[in-house]
Amino acid sequence: MNFQATSQDCVADIKRVAALLGSDCITAEDYKIYGNFSLPLISKRVGSWKSAIEKAGLSLSLHYNNYITNDELFENLEQLWERLGRQPAKKDFFKPLSRYSYSTYPRRFGSYRKALEAFVSSFQNETAEQKEQITVANQNGLSVTTIHKTSRTVSWRIRFLVMRRDHFKCCFDGTSPATHPGTILVVDHIKAWAEGGETVMENLQTLCQTCNGGKSNLPMNEE
Repeated sequence: MNFQATSQDCVADIKRVAALLGSDCITAEDYKIYGNFSLPLISKRVGSWKSAIEKAGLSLSLHYNNYITNDELFENLEQLWERLGRQPAKKDFFKPLSRYSYSTYPRRFGSYRKALEAFVSSFQNETAEQKEQITVANQNGLSVTTIHKTSRTVSWRIRFLVMRRDHFKCCFDGTSPATHPGTILVVDHIKAWAEGGETVMENLQTLCQTCNGGKSNLPMNEE
């Protein structure tokens, strides 16, 4: 093992093995045979085998996709949908827009249509009944414990439903990632969670990061 190897050395050697094999998709097993460094060393220097492959500009093997969970695939689909402002098509699955290739979905679910059906059905299992409690000071300065019916955290599934309802646009100024590249959308509590607002569709809205930053816990129409 070469402990002096840098992350750049590891990535360069992965590229060398890819060139040697004449492929832009090599497995960890391929690298064990032809590579100059150990996989633990690569993970230590670069972060993971996946990170090393990506930095080398190569594709992950089909076998690697078996370790991707359905939730990871669904979350990627949700993020892609948000950026496009519409249902993703086959031509939209490219990096850096999408973390996974189009073929990953039909390979996992049987077809892209079935992948979309599984994506939609996954929302039926979304529950936000976890109770949380916070302690706040009332007008007299006394501590009062407020019990919430829902968690403060907005899951990616609820986030998607809210953004789809709001047409993937900021409810305040109308900006959207599809029309204004670089726009970051967030889902915000209309009535602040700290003030008793719950994490339910009726109390959530889509805002761009700029508008949300200026909102704090105040209603958007408050002067």
